[in-house]
Amino acid sequence: MISKLIQVAVALLCLGAAAAVLRDNGLPTSASRVSESGQRRAATIGSAAPSFTLQTHRFENFVLRPAPGATVLNFWATWCQPCRAEMTQLQAMVESNPEARVIAVNLGETFTSVRKWVDDLGLTYTVLLDPQLSAASLYGVRGLPTTLLLDSQMRVRQVYFGPVSAAELLRRIDGFAKGS
Repeated sequence: MISKLIQVAVALLCLGAAAAVLRDNGLPTSASRVSESGQRRAATIGSAAPSFTLQTHRFENFVLRPAPGATVLNFWATWCQPCRAEMTQLQAMVESNPEARVIAVNLGETFTSVRKWVDDLGLTYTVLLDPQLSAASLYGVRGLPTTLLLDSQMRVRQVYFGPVSAAELLRRIDGFAKGS
């Protein structure tokens, strides 16, 4: 009971901090990353998405590369309550649209905790571990969940800070597949 109260208190503190940032700065329109010169650079809509290599929750190497269709790239953690709801929506999207490519990148957690989470939620899409936060740094992830929609050429088509629904993702994917 006490640990549940602590989780709720931490979640409320995070939400309060996020609300303060949004109040002061407005909604961001891009994810930032660091350029070769060490300066912060935005991965804006239309920019090239950086590739990375991470291990799956099954200890297999995975390289993010261009692929046919769209890629949903989701950054998450097991302690993130909105991530749980979002990940089950992503699973439903994959089940109803087998051609949907979802790649979920866990930030900084152990193989054991991630594998348990994946098994508990029945996730069948690609789940990667980012123990050193290298991919998160490439994409300038500042909060969870963060989701990027990439096209077949590995260009950023949309960035979502906070939870996004499968319906919204499918709408955007359908829109840019039709050229809009």
